[in-house]
Amino acid sequence: MSRRFYAASLAIVFAAPSAFGQAVPIAPRPPEITAAGRGEVTVTPDRAAILLSVESRAPSAAAAASDNASKMAAVFKALRAAGLAQADITTSGYNVGQDPRSMRMAMPSGAPPGLAIPVEFLARNTVRAIVRRLDDTGKVIDAALAAGATSIASVQFSSANTDEARRNALGIAVAQAQRDAEALAKAAGGTLGKLLSMSSSGPGGPMMPYSSDTYVSYGDAGVAGGSAYSTMINPRDMSVFVSVFGRWEFVPGPSR
Repeated sequence: MSRRFYAASLAIVFAAPSAFGQAVPIAPRPPEITAAGRGEVTVTPDRAAILLSVESRAPSAAAAASDNASKMAAVFKALRAAGLAQADITTSGYNVGQDPRSMRMAMPSGAPPGLAIPVEFLARNTVRAIVRRLDDTGKVIDAALAAGATSIASVQFSSANTDEARRNALGIAVAQAQRDAEALAKAAGGTLGKLLSMSSSGPGGPMMPYSSDTYVSYGDAGVAGGSAYSTMINPRDMSVFVSVFGRWEFVPGPSR
């Protein structure tokens, strides 16, 4: 009985390769046409974000922080008076520490030579102010500087119509891709079949620089009090662009 079982086992082992060794035919991949398109739409900014700072220096960290808080309160009040809402003024950064530019070498009694000690401490408070009326941008900057702001780091522009512009840009990009795909198919002697896939890429936001051209002009020496003209902000239009990538079936023409 054991010999019969062994013979049957051998038959199964040797028969298996003939059953599984047959290659499954793979259908040839139908020809495709791929094309890319790019759409760009220009939008006009309708709001601005001003990044401004107040810096204070003092012999101690506490004194620098206290002076900074007082100046920032005045700037905050000026921004509110210029028409900004409470929610449109947010803290972007705050730090207090030794001012590295004021370090000096000291030789106190019993101290190791070459010891650097701070002469001043620096407190810096940076806020982001959103101006929802673009024409008020220069006025808001002037108000902040007059109240005690020590620097304007940047002025950035944006538009509430960015999403709509991006959708319009998508339509332009898809139409361009399809026209190119049709031209490719025709040049290859066939026609364009059904769409297989379509994808998009791109930031979907303004791609031109946000930073504005800022001009600050001071009055002539003959002007009483040396009064300054208002800050002039000239925003530029922004471009929203997207790219799309499409795949279509290629339908070959009749054989010649």
